Amino acid sequence: MAIAKNTVSFSSAANGLAKNVNQLYKQPGITLVGFAANPEKNLFKIGLVINHKQVTNVNLHQAIQSYLKSATSFTVEADPNKLFKPYQLQIEEIDRGTNTTKLLGIKPAGSNEIAWK
Repeated sequence: MAIAKNTVSFSSAANGLAKNVNQLYKQPGITLVGFAANPEKNLFKIGLVINHKQVTNVNLHQAIQSYLKSATSFTVEADPNKLFKPYQLQIEEIDRGTNTTKLLGIKPAGSNEIAWK
């Protein structure tokens, strides 16, 4: 029974992130956003194409925190720390020229803190 409950919670969190992805598009310096969810690994990935001339790392970190908080408006859980704690979150920069990604930050499952690289 617990597995089904976690799957529903994962789906709810994924839905909140997906529905709110446009918030990141509105941020200066973020030119493309991708989102992926892997329920088997309890993993969410956010991929960003970033123009570093238009956004600082501090502003980027604040935008991600605001995005996570706003994503809760699409779920029954209003606290982003509670909503995302069971799940791993990866924030990656997409290099469109080489079609590669670079890890910018990671929030391990069981944690509420994003460790920025």
